[in-house]
Amino acid sequence: MSVLVLGGSAVVPSLLLFWYVYARDKRPEPHGLLLRTFLLGALICAPVIPTAHVLQALGEPFAVGLWSSAAVRAFLGAAIPEELFKFLVLSLYVWRKPAFDEPLDGVVYGATASLGFATLENILYVGEHGLGVALLRALTAVPGHAFTGVIMGAFVGRAKLASPEQRFGLLAAGLGQATLLHGAYDLFIMTNTGFAVLSLGVLLVEVQWGRKLYRALQTEQLELMAAPAELYVAEGAMALHGPGMQVATASAVMVATQRPAPRVVEPPRTMGAWVKLILGGLGLTASSLWLLVVFAALSEEWVSTVEGMLGWGVITAGSLGFALFFLWLFRSGLRGPRALPER
Repeated sequence: MSVLVLGGSAVVPSLLLFWYVYARDKRPEPHGLLLRTFLLGALICAPVIPTAHVLQALGEPFAVGLWSSAAVRAFLGAAIPEELFKFLVLSLYVWRKPAFDEPLDGVVYGATASLGFATLENILYVGEHGLGVALLRALTAVPGHAFTGVIMGAFVGRAKLASPEQRFGLLAAGLGQATLLHGAYDLFIMTNTGFAVLSLGVLLVEVQWGRKLYRALQTEQLELMAAPAELYVAEGAMALHGPGMQVATASAVMVATQRPAPRVVEPPRTMGAWVKLILGGLGLTASSLWLLVVFAALSEEWVSTVEGMLGWGVITAGSLGFALFFLWLFRSGLRGPRALPER
């Protein structure tokens, strides 16, 4: 099968999930920083692989049964090294950037780094096992990486603006929860038994927990944006002059003045919006892969004739039409409609 098709099948699911996370941020992050974070997430595959081999080798003496063997491979060979290096991207690189100025940013950057890793990992798996594995991972492993990144990023975002006394606990909680959920997901799969189906339950927990944390941080962002003009600081920080000159975030200023912003909660999507979002995402993935198949057909002999080129043009135009329809459906699901607020 064409390298173009296999590569696209590995990349498209990650891009759609990134779009879902990015589109919900009302104060979008710099594109250049997001791209660099995505690439760093992919590049950590290089140190993750040898680290995983070393950790798994250290755990082999304890792998004496079905579950202990699966646990060694799941946690030492996958979850711990992968989540640790994703955490390092956030804490050593993104943490220092001025654009990281509110808790919700941690979610966006956490998902971005995780999807960068998932994309390269997907390319490696798809190159070895083919399109069937790509489709299975698009529905399981890629969302799993994305939402463990969301969970970790939510705690890193809180820690960025927390007091020094609270910071370590928040960072440890983010890394610990992401690692535990990732390891539990892999644990059931690596038993190679019927227990593997339980990994879907872990994936559901990851998605629901990640969405809950994201909604809470998004609510705080909306509250900050709705704050009185004299309290809202567009760049997220202001200088408080005094002994030693201290810098505090806009949210910290609001707490200090005891004038919280009005409660603002974005209504949840309606069931119809969720159906559009899911069908649009699946359809856009399928139509994008089909377009890659169509473009790969340019190398076939039948396209060298006039009739072949005309046929190829008709198929391409029809495929583009379907792709645009599913793109519209996906964007429509992202935007709403939203459920009416309770009175």
